[in-house]
Amino acid sequence: MNIKSRIYEMIKAYDTIIIHRHSRPDMDAIGSQYGLALVIRDNFPSKTVYVVGDTNDMTYLSKMDDISNDTYHEALAIITDVSVTRMISDDRYLLAKDLIIIDHHQNDTDVPNVSIFYKEPTFASASEMIIDLIRTFKLKVTPEAATYLYGGMVTDTGRFLYLNDASKTFELASYITRFNPSVQAFYDYIYTEPLQKRLTKNLFSNFEITENYVAYRKNDAELIAKSGLEFQSVSRGMVNQMAGIKEIPIWANFTEDVENNVIVGEFRSRGITIVDIAKKYGGGGHNMACGASLKDWDEVDLIIKDLDERAKQYAKNTEQN
Repeated sequence: MNIKSRIYEMIKAYDTIIIHRHSRPDMDAIGSQYGLALVIRDNFPSKTVYVVGDTNDMTYLSKMDDISNDTYHEALAIITDVSVTRMISDDRYLLAKDLIIIDHHQNDTDVPNVSIFYKEPTFASASEMIIDLIRTFKLKVTPEAATYLYGGMVTDTGRFLYLNDASKTFELASYITRFNPSVQAFYDYIYTEPLQKRLTKNLFSNFEITENYVAYRKNDAELIAKSGLEFQSVSRGMVNQMAGIKEIPIWANFTEDVENNVIVGEFRSRGITIVDIAKKYGGGGHNMACGASLKDWDEVDLIIKDLDERAKQYAKNTEQN
């Protein structure tokens, strides 16, 4: 039995299913988690399905459930879009009877006692993996579920900029749009913002440039407080303020997280693999869109140096070719 069939059979076997994803969720985390929950509820109405985790302005219209520890005892837990323990929101998945992880990142898992670890980095988003499961088993999809899954695809690919397998991604996008997702309403939610928030972004418009044209920003706690923005809006939300500049092949955003005593780095590139650098510092992600949690500003400087060296080597190889 292949891994997708094993997942499907395990879902069918459980009456209670609890779905997790990573903390400080992006739209792919929410899309894969909540989209999967809706699909299971619609296709197996006798099952009880919960979604748990912290919330932010990426949760769209979804609502997380408040459940007791006892709910896990005879339940199946599913974790989407993450496979490392330090990033999973709500560690009570450890109480579940069985555990499935569905993740498209390149990281291996350190989660104990995983029943099924479905890791497939050829997918550009976890939402794609859920759509692929839906298509494989011909499951019913409501427009609401389609909206979350399509939204996860759109945002995690940077509006189809970051693609691991373009034909696969567009094929799955075409498939999920058959179920009439609310595309315009979703776009309005994700890609419009209040005037004051747009003006606040001016606080993050400046950046530094290394010798080999790596752009980077350092956002300390004082600046975040001054902006009035939530952490995710600065950390992940501001990284692409440096994108789309011809001379800049790699850009990075470093944001101080005083609550967890780390500095969160978000790294992006145009055509250059940098995920190995993220992994060197305990992070991971995609080849050209990844991140890591760093212990201090000295470690930030080390990773900037590594990114600069990667840009230098890329420029050298490009000149030789």
